[in-house]
Amino acid sequence: MPLTIRLLGSPTIVAIADGVAVGRPLAGRKPWGLLAYLLLSTRGVSRRDLAEVLWPEAQDPLAAARWAILQVRRALEPTATIGESNGRLVVRVSDPGTEPSIDAVTLLDGRFEPDAVDALVGGDLLEAMTFDDAPAFEDWLALQRARTSSAGNAALRWAALVAMRTDPARALDLVDRALALDPYDDAAHELAIRIETERGATGSAAARLAAAERRYRSDLDIEPPASLRRPLGRPSGQSLVSHPATARALFDAARARRDAGEYQAAIDAAQRAASAAAASGDERLEAESLVVLAGVLIHSVRGHDREAVGLLDRALELATALREERLAAEIERELGYVAFLAARYGAAESILGRAAERATAAGDAAGAARALTILGACQSDRADYAVAETTLVDAMDRLRALGDRWEPYAASFLARIRLRTDRQAEAWPIADYAATRSREVGWLSLAPWPMTVSGEAHLDDGDAREAGRTFANAYALATEMDDPCWRAFALRGLGLVAAHDGETEAARRLLGEAVDSARSQPDIYAWAEALTLTDLVELEAGRDAAHLSRAMAIARRGPMPDLVARLSAIEPGAVDGTLSRQTPAQTGRP
Repeated sequence: MPLTIRLLGSPTIVAIADGVAVGRPLAGRKPWGLLAYLLLSTRGVSRRDLAEVLWPEAQDPLAAARWAILQVRRALEPTATIGESNGRLVVRVSDPGTEPSIDAVTLLDGRFEPDAVDALVGGDLLEAMTFDDAPAFEDWLALQRARTSSAGNAALRWAALVAMRTDPARALDLVDRALALDPYDDAAHELAIRIETERGATGSAAARLAAAERRYRSDLDIEPPASLRRPLGRPSGQSLVSHPATARALFDAARARRDAGEYQAAIDAAQRAASAAAASGDERLEAESLVVLAGVLIHSVRGHDREAVGLLDRALELATALREERLAAEIERELGYVAFLAARYGAAESILGRAAERATAAGDAAGAARALTILGACQSDRADYAVAETTLVDAMDRLRALGDRWEPYAASFLARIRLRTDRQAEAWPIADYAATRSREVGWLSLAPWPMTVSGEAHLDDGDAREAGRTFANAYALATEMDDPCWRAFALRGLGLVAAHDGETEAARRLLGEAVDSARSQPDIYAWAEALTLTDLVELEAGRDAAHLSRAMAIARRGPMPDLVARLSAIEPGAVDGTLSRQTPAQTGRP
């Protein structure tokens, strides 16, 4: 008797028996909160933690928890129940073949077909429910709502890309729903304008463009991105090239210039290759050219990630229509990477889960392992360390077996997990290996990142001298390569050393410089900015309201529960501050 559990929108539980849907009653906010908490927890929750989070004001929180557990069990049985493993409560199925369908979990995993989007994206998590009497749970729910909203936005845009050729009206409806979740999604606005343009509705396209530009100017007081106008300048179907080999030659030139580090030349050649391929009707070559162009914008030229997303959307539309699964997986991995950098982890993890699955099905083992690497990084940013470690160990093993150059990248994030879970003695050897290995595989630009992880592990282990030396070397290398993100991490490390040595003013200056570096471009790694801001806010004891507000906004958007907890613990206006850099175990978070 399969179960369907809907947590998005108005929550319901439905059992299917002999083809008939039968609703299962579950009344009250707290039982629904308990069920959502368990279903979205990756490692279960202890009874005491559950009682403290949901019933902090009750005279007997454990008794209240027992009552709610009983209500949930009655709604789930006989298909599933709440069991206990190693002192932690988990939802268990009675028969492995009758796994319940859970909309929020499916949406976050990304393993669904485009036709399922309508049923999955139906509203907020536990919509309209509030838990003012349980502030810790209310905070958890707000963070999970940020994840599911982000994933919903990405799902709607993906489904629109798949539908736009066969059903443009449905595609527009899906994009409009995505824009309702995020009114300032550049790629969604661009997609809507492109759908209108390609179905010949130029007047509607122009009206959408004008409305979007007004919104950016009036609401955000910024100029709208130039990419919104890109669909209006696409070439017609008439060939612009004198020979069909011209587009291929331009594409080969673009890749060669990218590989040689001639990025502006690569952008020019890739743009012309995509345009020539589009004009001659070679959709596969157009998609490949767009991927090269977007890749250069994302990985080599700062400040252009948002522009690249629209290019990748177009490439994904083409690859999907051509059933080029390997190429589609590569495109989704890039889209997931951009969402990861922007701290939109719900979207990133959903996209990356699908990318890994697609790559595996297409026989692209390296592509699947790379997607898993970024997925593990997302999970680590969200402080879901146990799951992230499993993901990254798997990715690292695969990459090592393949001899893939991404192995040190996966190792860097694995080292960070060991650091964040108070295993410094395990962290720095992995980080040092990643730094050395990145040089061996010719990825010198990666080296400063694991070096900063190694430095922090040495500092936490009490070796400030070695930490300072490592951070200084990482700073010199990052500055030489002009990488503002890695420079921010190195400056942050030097600030931590200064704070450790009691040099508060020097620490504040270095952390301030790190924040400036981390936010010097619009597409720098958002977690770096949030982490550095959190350190600075702690050192300032919350006296700078702008720093506290900015840090909290990024941490909640992710979400980044560990940083939210640190920021929430700060009492603005205290005499002075200290850097906690606490692990989950130290903060006592559920």
